[in-house]
Amino acid sequence: YYAMARKRAAAGAEPEGSGAASVGPHEKRVRGGMSGAGRGGREVRESAGKGEPTSAWAEEDPASLLSCVKIHAGGERSVLMPWVGLGTYKFKGSGAAQRAVSQAVSAGYGLVDTAFVYGGEKTEVEVGRAVRSLPRNQIFITTKHWRAFHGYEATLKCLDTSLRRLGVEYVDLWLMHWPGPAYSTMARKKEVIEQSPEGAFVYAKEGHDQASLPSLRAETWRAMEAALRAGKCRAIGVSNFTEAHLEELKKTAQVWPPAVNQVELHPYHQQEDLRRYCAREGIVVQAYASLGGQDAGRGQLDTLGGPLVDNSIIKGIAERRSTSPAQVLLRWALQLGCPVIPKSASRDRITENAALFGWELDAADMEKIRGLDQPPTASRLCWKRDPLRFLDFE
Repeated sequence: YYAMARKRAAAGAEPEGSGAASVGPHEKRVRGGMSGAGRGGREVRESAGKGEPTSAWAEEDPASLLSCVKIHAGGERSVLMPWVGLGTYKFKGSGAAQRAVSQAVSAGYGLVDTAFVYGGEKTEVEVGRAVRSLPRNQIFITTKHWRAFHGYEATLKCLDTSLRRLGVEYVDLWLMHWPGPAYSTMARKKEVIEQSPEGAFVYAKEGHDQASLPSLRAETWRAMEAALRAGKCRAIGVSNFTEAHLEELKKTAQVWPPAVNQVELHPYHQQEDLRRYCAREGIVVQAYASLGGQDAGRGQLDTLGGPLVDNSIIKGIAERRSTSPAQVLLRWALQLGCPVIPKSASRDRITENAALFGWELDAADMEKIRGLDQPPTASRLCWKRDPLRFLDFE
């Protein structure tokens, strides 16, 4: 049933008996976008050699912290990526990220997600310190290119800087963090944007104008492909890309599909159309801000039904399942086939966020959560300060 449902979802059809539109058999476990086959149904081999994962990792539906999804790595190759990892966005204070990563590793996490720009460009260094004593193949490291480095040569320099900060020869997954432009200033004025025919692009960095942006992203991706061939990363992907951005990138990409599209995804912002598109293309959708993120204000959350962990439907499900609301939110994403990267600085919550196995949400739970979905302009909780946060540009 589940294999057939995944095929139907990838073809854009509804799984039998699923009711309203969905991406797969949402009442049970779903494997991610790469299920042993690449785009066009081709079989994908696990890549060997440098970076080969610990033998304890296994490609399987989420059953433990050792469970992995297979992601595309170019040609007929693939790599294993843990379903559950630790996010490192917005840690406060020197050493906080390093402590959290160390705690997560002790708790059995096999994946750490970071980015060039996190923590005022200091988080990568802390992540590197935390994992330095581990055998390299026992930790999956994701980092992200920053938009100020769009373009071929600049992109390669960006990765070299990340590798130096992390203290590693390669990363397991490297993502293009943002499809939009870098800005010439942080002092952007709303009235200037509203009055300019260029909109927010009036503040775009030179060379990042709207007309140039698709070709600029193409050059960034070309550099990422070169880094993949050079062994500086084991897989490449994107973050915050819409279907339109992906379709544009596809026109010039030599490596397709991207391994991952890491996007904001939670019950208020479910992105069904994007998930369906990525399933067809063989792109694994990885969820960030699964618990609602850290950028939204109280006013916005109140209009949606409150913070997700306080939402009455989520709390009710948690009470019936004898779990926490956070565990319900993370389990929901896993059952959609989306790996998760919750962030916490608390040892207890890091442990709690990993206790997602041995129980499931049933079809009724999933349907109740599905009813929380809101229009994107209301439910986008992240990138609050970016005037292009709704991604409505080419």
